[in-house]
Amino acid sequence: MTRSLCKQCGEPIIRRGSRAPIFCGLSCKACWQRNQKPITRDELKHLYVDRGLGTYAISRIVRRDPKRVYQWLRNYEIPLRSRRWSIQPKTQPHHDREWLIREYVAKKRSAAEIAAEFGVDENTILFFLGRLLIPRRTTAEVRAHKHWGATGETNPMFGRTGASNPHWKGGVTPQRQAFYLSTEWKRACAEVWKRDKATCRRCGQKSKSGSTLHVHHIASFAVRSLRKSF
Repeated sequence: MTRSLCKQCGEPIIRRGSRAPIFCGLSCKACWQRNQKPITRDELKHLYVDRGLGTYAISRIVRRDPKRVYQWLRNYEIPLRSRRWSIQPKTQPHHDREWLIREYVAKKRSAAEIAAEFGVDENTILFFLGRLLIPRRTTAEVRAHKHWGATGETNPMFGRTGASNPHWKGGVTPQRQAFYLSTEWKRACAEVWKRDKATCRRCGQKSKSGSTLHVHHIASFAVRSLRKSF
């Protein structure tokens, strides 16, 4: 048995083994670790007040978490600065608020277009829009402005199904899946739904909020002799 005093609270500790215990428990160890500061109050005040460094810059110097540096500032009662954010130096045009307002708001360029111009990710432009307090366009505004390409028969892919489609893989889609995805089946479902007025012919239940009705075969799809090619 070994006897010692807790390094944090000073309470006596008696434990088995040859090594003298240091802390009486994990809570005392954690409390002691939190109080171990690799920097004095004067040094911290010099970095934060005199040199104007932020918590992130100081954390890189002392190799501790920025939140821990912030807690030291409060514990030492060092007056905290109000949060501010700026880009110095402004090495890219999209770092400037006026430039972004002109390109994104006035010219209605998308974040993806601006990002492609400077070889950065689209999220980088979105980040600067948020930081520089520039309101982003809503989904409705994006859809109204965006060019969606050719539609209907003007689309080069219109009507290109099966082997005529460049993504066709030789008919590897299972027959059941292909059938239920076909235009013929969807058209038949719509006609049956309209004919029966969205009412189950077996129990008489009508389709309403909270319930779902499905159009089924009279005979099972498993009966191969009744299948019709489409």
